[in-house]
Parts: sequence; structure tokens; C-alpha cells
Amino acid sequence: MRVLIVEDVPAEAEAFADLVSHHGHQPIVVESAEAALDSLTVSPPDAILLEMYLPGMSGLEFLRVLSERRQRLPVVATSGAVSEAEARQSLKLGAVEFLPKPLGPDQLGVVLDFLELEVLTRRFTEDVMRLNRRRYPRVRVSLDVKVENAASAAGRVVDLSPFGVKVRSAADVEPGGTVRLSFCPPDGEPLISVLSLLVRRDPDGHAFTFVDLTNPDFLRLKKFVDSRLPHSV
Repeated sequence: MRVLIVEDVPAEAEAFADLVSHHGHQPIVVESAEAALDSLTVSPPDAILLEMYLPGMSGLEFLRVLSERRQRLPVVATSGAVSEAEARQSLKLGAVEFLPKPLGPDQLGVVLDFLELEVLTRRFTEDVMRLNRRRYPRVRVSLDVKVENAASAAGRVVDLSPFGVKVRSAADVEPGGTVRLSFCPPDGEPLISVLSLLVRRDPDGHAFTFVDLTNPDFLRLKKFVDSRLPHSV
């Protein structure tokens, strides 16, 4: 995993780089948010460790630019002086976590494990999108669903396959974003709760692909869908 470290204090940048290397990852160090943006256009990293107080462009401004560009990279924001309101704002702008300094070696190790999971999940979901799981038939249904990300919203599943669903909901999700969908399939209990990736927005709903559906739940949904197809006996 390539980790971009945006840190203007040389001693802290060196310490973070050593720890990133110690955990088996490749550190890339820049001293400013402007330099970080330049590096993103040349060779995007897998994840970013971002100091909030920087010379020139601040960490918050950097996160705002990423959001405007819709560059979906996992960012952990960190600082020893940022206010609680600024920390909350960093999360609203897309940081996956905020950590106050000083950041100990064990704590950074946990953060790197978390970032690696985020990267692997993103790569998996990109692979799923390329496979175009829509090739498997979907059937029309009408099921209540709970959509959970930063906030929870109710919705309605309007079609279903073993690989994904289409949902009508007011939930605020951008294509490429993930939510947790919870619904009872037509065969009844138990509830299915599955991390899902928004592939696209259609006029009749949001099309999601399942990310971590268990094998038993996959088989349940496949059995139901197959039973509703015209060739089923």
C-alpha cells in the first residue's frame, strides 16, 4: 500500500515514514497540501495521512478539493491543535478518521490496518463493477430496506438479484459510495445486512452491488430469483 504522508514538520514526517515502512507499506512524504495535490495527478497513492495545519492550503481545504474532484481516497486526518469543530468538519468533508497527536506507534499500526482494509474493499468493489454483475437476471420485488451510511434512511427495494438490488430512497449517496443495506428477502427471516456499493443512479432508483454478502445469503437470493424466472419449473 502506498501511503502519502502530508506533514510539514520534518521530524514527524520522518517518524511517520519509518512507521509506515515498518508495517510493510511504502511512504511518500510531501510538506504541503499543494504538493500533495500535484502528486495525486502524477501517481495517486492508495491512502493519505494528512496533517490539518499546513503552510498555505490547510488540511480542510485539501479535503474540500478532493471532494470537489470526487477523488475517493481514504484519508486519515491528524493534528495536535485542531478544534473539535474542525475535526468534525474533516469527517464531513470525507476523511475516514480523525486522530489527535501525538500518535503512538501502536495507534498508527491500527490506522494502517484500517486503511489497508479500505483499499482492499475499494479494489474489490471496482473489480465487481468491471465484471458488470447485471448480467445475472433481476426480478421485480417490493421490500422495505434500511439504508445506513453517515445517517440512516428508509427505502424500498424494487428489483433484486444475488449480486445487487435497486433501491428507491432519499439517502444521500454518490456513485462509488458504500452503505449498509438491511432487508428481509421474500423468503422471510433472518434479516440480510450487507455492505453495498452504489454503481449508478437510474431514474427509477439507485443500483447497488453487494460487497460482503455471505454465501448462505447469496444462495437464498439466488434460489428466490431463479424461482421467479420464466424458465423456472
